[in-house]
Amino acid sequence: MKSKTTVEEKALKRSMIGAFILAIWGVTMAWVSDSSAVMLDGMFNLISGIVSFFSIQVTRLVSGKETREFPLGYYAFESLILFIKGASILILLLMALYTSLEVMLSGGREPALGLMTIYVALAVTGCLILYGISKSSLKKSGSEILEAETSAWLVNAVVTGAIGIAFGVTLLIQQTAFGWIARYVDQILVIFLSILFVKEPLLFMKNGLSELLLAAPQVAFTKPYEEKLLSMKDELGARNMALEIMKTGQRMWVTVKFDPEDDAIQMNELMRLKEKLSAAAKEVYENTWTEVLLERT
Repeated sequence: MKSKTTVEEKALKRSMIGAFILAIWGVTMAWVSDSSAVMLDGMFNLISGIVSFFSIQVTRLVSGKETREFPLGYYAFESLILFIKGASILILLLMALYTSLEVMLSGGREPALGLMTIYVALAVTGCLILYGISKSSLKKSGSEILEAETSAWLVNAVVTGAIGIAFGVTLLIQQTAFGWIARYVDQILVIFLSILFVKEPLLFMKNGLSELLLAAPQVAFTKPYEEKLLSMKDELGARNMALEIMKTGQRMWVTVKFDPEDDAIQMNELMRLKEKLSAAAKEVYENTWTEVLLERT
């Protein structure tokens, strides 16, 4: 666990530094070029950097021991970070959408397309480098935070690249009969991208809030446990078995409701039963906490 935590923390530090560099670059170029699309991209990177900073602190908490105040550990803080990240991005998109609509309705503005294209080239390169770093670390750690980080950098690269293509096309037609479009391309891009990617922050918020409220995980998480553990019913001497599964961040919590065939069960037998079920659950996902509850059904 310690090595995985170290990998996760190093990846998040690189991601944070990269995000802040791209944010400074984006906000500076947005101010010079007076582009809402570039400003949106820069602010998105700023939020990513801030969230990465707090994610590092959460990673350190999660890797520590349980405390009196948090007897089940700090895993729920990962879910909280995902919810906050989603809420921050959603607020940013809504603000960008409102600003762009206001500018468009007032007649648009002439963009500095040359400067925007330079910005995009360097920004896309930076996003792809950070995506590669995060993806490599994700394979080693399996961290949910890193999974969200990796996905965010890929989306960021695609979005920034799409902005660059639109600027390039507009640059080519600027001196033609369709040159009037240039005044609105910046706002159109922001409106389009805000609507297109509003689903992602909503999904972050939904997943984070569901885990905080201890809602049942998605079938993709529960089905492997059901297939693995319930198939052991006859082997373990159970009349019936049922599972209750919860998820908070990187930790899965599995409660096995066990109805033994006999009317009594020895303590040593119960402990061996728990060890077998715990080992089987860890084969599905290593960071699983398993409890056995004797229950007559």
